[in-house]
Amino acid sequence: MAFTSSPSYGSLNAAFWRTIFVVHCISTLVFTTISTPPEDPVKCVSGNTNCTVTNSYGAFPDRSTCRAANVAYPTTEAELISVVAAATKAGRKMRVTTRYSHSITKLACTDGTDGLLISTKFLNHTVRTDATAMTLTVESGVTLRQLIAEAAKVGLALPYAPYWWGLTVGGMMGTGAHGSSLWGKGSAVHDYVTEIRIVSPGSVNDGFAKVRVLRETTTPKEFNAAKVSLGVLGVISQVRSIKNSYFVLIT
Repeated sequence: MAFTSSPSYGSLNAAFWRTIFVVHCISTLVFTTISTPPEDPVKCVSGNTNCTVTNSYGAFPDRSTCRAANVAYPTTEAELISVVAAATKAGRKMRVTTRYSHSITKLACTDGTDGLLISTKFLNHTVRTDATAMTLTVESGVTLRQLIAEAAKVGLALPYAPYWWGLTVGGMMGTGAHGSSLWGKGSAVHDYVTEIRIVSPGSVNDGFAKVRVLRETTTPKEFNAAKVSLGVLGVISQVRSIKNSYFVLIT
């Protein structure tokens, strides 16, 4: 008859703490990954020149590398106008990229390597809030997270939204981002906007750039075209009014 000795208390205790340590390490890695936002999608070799752009997933579906000669980071609409005017005058191709460039498709890619990337990363300010009218006016680089926070400051909340709060207002507008709801007009963000300021290339008489103010009431055709324009009509500077049917009062 064979006998075996049972594990000692010391070895069981050591195994228990090893398991706890492994679980702790895995949990730390998971939570760090979840809480860390994606890197800037634009990477440059020297300053803001010789750049590549990707998306928040780290690669485009065809695994290609999109290159551009340089990137501009305007912080105001005036700076944005200056950037667009200079590029237009020089005959350069421009593409818009956002803080995280979340879109899977290659909307931010310029043709060749001589193009210009315009990032809305620092166009991220709230212009106006109106609790009575239940409206917000924001720059296009404001993220969904910021929009939710700004709405809460005046007692408002979004009843629905796209799933990730790193999306920007301009990005949501340009790509038709939406949540999941049939309430009201549905959950597409662009259906609750009444006015857009967009900076587009202009003629010599325009100074090579022009600001167009598109409204649901006065320029409906142009307004509808700009709502899901995929960035081809210009750079959205401000979404002037997200109307009250998109917000609910916090009670």
